[in-house]
Amino acid sequence: MIKFKHKKIWIPSLIVGILLLIFVVWGSFHYSKKQVIKEYVAAYQKSGDTFDNIKGYVVWADNNEKVTTDEAKYATFKKLSKAEANQLSQDLQDAGASDNQYVKKVGQRFLIFPNYRIALKPLNLTIKTNVNKVDILLNKKKVAVSDSEDYSVTLERLPIADYTASISGKYNGKPVELSKAYDGENNLLDLSVSFKSFKVTSNLTDGELYFDDTCVGTLENGEYDVSDYPLTDSAKAYVKKKFSDGDLKSQKQALSSISDGDTVALDAEGLLDNETAGKVLVSAFDQMILYLNAGQDSSTVATIFEDGANNEFYKGLKESITAKMQTDSRKATSLTVPNIVLTNLTQVGKESYVAGFTATYDFHYDKSTDTEKQSSGDVIQTLEGKLTLKKSGASYLVANSGQRSITVTGEDNQIKVDSVMPEAMLGTWKVDDKSDTSFTFDADGTITQSTKNNKRQTKVTGVEDKGNNIYHYVYGDDTDTSAFVVSGLGGVGVKYTFGIKIDGDKLRLVVWQANKDDDFDYSKPMLGSTLSKK
Repeated sequence: MIKFKHKKIWIPSLIVGILLLIFVVWGSFHYSKKQVIKEYVAAYQKSGDTFDNIKGYVVWADNNEKVTTDEAKYATFKKLSKAEANQLSQDLQDAGASDNQYVKKVGQRFLIFPNYRIALKPLNLTIKTNVNKVDILLNKKKVAVSDSEDYSVTLERLPIADYTASISGKYNGKPVELSKAYDGENNLLDLSVSFKSFKVTSNLTDGELYFDDTCVGTLENGEYDVSDYPLTDSAKAYVKKKFSDGDLKSQKQALSSISDGDTVALDAEGLLDNETAGKVLVSAFDQMILYLNAGQDSSTVATIFEDGANNEFYKGLKESITAKMQTDSRKATSLTVPNIVLTNLTQVGKESYVAGFTATYDFHYDKSTDTEKQSSGDVIQTLEGKLTLKKSGASYLVANSGQRSITVTGEDNQIKVDSVMPEAMLGTWKVDDKSDTSFTFDADGTITQSTKNNKRQTKVTGVEDKGNNIYHYVYGDDTDTSAFVVSGLGGVGVKYTFGIKIDGDKLRLVVWQANKDDDFDYSKPMLGSTLSKK
């Protein structure tokens, strides 16, 4: 019997011992520092309100009390990515009491296991401003409204995190939007402002002026006047222009370096200027001339045009000269482009511009192109257009997309037959004192006198300048001279020769008379009827 009772006592004790051992092993794992870190980081990765997910794990480092939602309302807690979670796990494993957050034992569980929590050091921040009646914000959450020009408010027991203090409101009708980030060292966030007036200029001519993240206004014609504006000396001024393909910013300048009345140039670097754009424009027309002279595209066409010979603007240039140089029945002998002018340059993208231009084509025609009349001269075309320039490495190309056009706006035909008479004579003229009589002078020397009932025609081979705008006709002995005068001339032993006087916008018929055996005295012309241009 004694032996039997001893066995009954031993078996329950063994079971209890095993259970206690299992409990100790389980508790040592479940309440370990490593496991608490794992659970805390896992909570940080859950969806929903991040602070609600982690607040059961966090306490204040100085008093071990739980961090409340109200105390953490200004801090921003965001769901962690996998990489961020791994980094936080490692940081907490290595962290000690000198760090902003670390694992701390705050008591016991079941008398034998440590109660670990994530300890957060409390932070006190003071926000100061000298602007009255503006909202004081921390991380965009309203803290208070300033009530004096020497106002400060202190926020106690904040979790150490990223904080940005700001003020928002108006001063003398001007918007005040200033901010300052907590740098991890200085607990005073001073949002005091100074008031300055100065001028800003920029090559981003219609960009927006910024003081840090605050947009102050939009430049007009590259200028903006800042007048009695509330500023923080720590802020920096710059100009930004927004484009569909990105933003372009000027260099920045600290407001502390700007004095009242200054003019500050905030220019962006690397912008396309008119001189460079003009060179690209001229090079584009040069490629057209190279094509015309060689009968094929130049080997350097891709250095000027995006996509080389497949560039649509380049094709348009070649088409603009096709008719007169290749397909017209009378083809021009040569082409020059004596005038190319950049009329405007507008930035339309971060690295692209639209250039407006005018140009002049001079198509020359020599006599070999007109075997019948032997005419020669030039046809002058004026053109206007647009093209898009885009940056490519360190240079600019004519883009194969964007705005492009080329249009003929005018044409001046200066082709003429070589005239044997002064140009001022050419055309049809009526006789002032004989309304039914007119004279027509043609470039080839033909002179036609027309009356109501009759027409007489003759031809001279040239004219001789006798001075005082008087010209003597040169003609053969068999020439019908009756066409030179309005009425017949007569006399015995005399002879006549004929000419014309250009008298301003009038013509005067001229006759010289001499004895049959004498030479003509061309200094003594006899002026006849006056002619007016029809």
